[in-house]
Amino acid sequence: MNRRFPVLLMMWALVFMTKAFAAVQLPGPLVEGDWLLSHQKDPGLVLLDIQERPMYLRHHIPGSVNLPYSQWRTGPMGKPPASLPPLRRLAERLGALGITRQTPVVIVTTGQGAGDMAAAARAYWSLEVLGHEEKTVLDGGLISHVKRFGGSFVAGPPPKRQPARYEPGPRPEPLATKDQLAKGVDQPLLDARSVEEHLGLVAPPGDRAGTIPGAHNLPFDWLVGEDGRLRSPEQTRKLFTYAGIPQGGAVHFCHTGNRAALTWFADRALLGNKKARLYDGSMMEWAKDKRLPVERKLGLE
Repeated sequence: MNRRFPVLLMMWALVFMTKAFAAVQLPGPLVEGDWLLSHQKDPGLVLLDIQERPMYLRHHIPGSVNLPYSQWRTGPMGKPPASLPPLRRLAERLGALGITRQTPVVIVTTGQGAGDMAAAARAYWSLEVLGHEEKTVLDGGLISHVKRFGGSFVAGPPPKRQPARYEPGPRPEPLATKDQLAKGVDQPLLDARSVEEHLGLVAPPGDRAGTIPGAHNLPFDWLVGEDGRLRSPEQTRKLFTYAGIPQGGAVHFCHTGNRAALTWFADRALLGNKKARLYDGSMMEWAKDKRLPVERKLGLE
């Protein structure tokens, strides 16, 4: 056998894969169902469904793979349980689905309102921390894709894909930590929780009620319309202005870093503020540390 043949074969495969990935042109951080209908069979594109497995088995877009949202938030020892996993662990989960850091992915969730869009935004943020460039979120999720744009769905197990090696290229920039906030940051703080939580009227059992001192409040669900899709950049900018958030990028937090992922996504991806960051530990971590101040703006005791 000609010894050059295996080498030539590998070179041909590499060229083919490069062309396949190059053929996929993601239009931005957010796509509508009509774009997906035109491109879901593009070579190299992967639909990354983050529904929990029972929901995925019931309905998903044909050809999509599944990494349940709960698997994106299995924090390391010493961190809140719903925080970012060790990057190597998350990379292995993506690699098992045949995804590499160069794979263009569309993040898909069910589309049942602001909570689902926040989950999709959180997965987007996690990929950003991993250094994954080619990614986008399906606006309105599966429901919008089917009801608004006539997309189809199927039931059953995911397609079989050849595992791949996912090599993280970590980026700390989108991530804010407790220590950084304790020392003080030169960015505005945005509390994405409800008005009641922000003011200190309610809090989970055992937590101190209130917010991080100086934080502005923009409830995350204000960013999503009745149709389950994100508001336009113009409407989003008005909401940020109303909340007193200047342009330039805020540090976003909530209770566990889930709801705030949506305000972070709006800040960075829709408004273009590259300095926007997400405090992963959020109030679940901050309020439990008695050394750190909590501002209770309105208590009724």
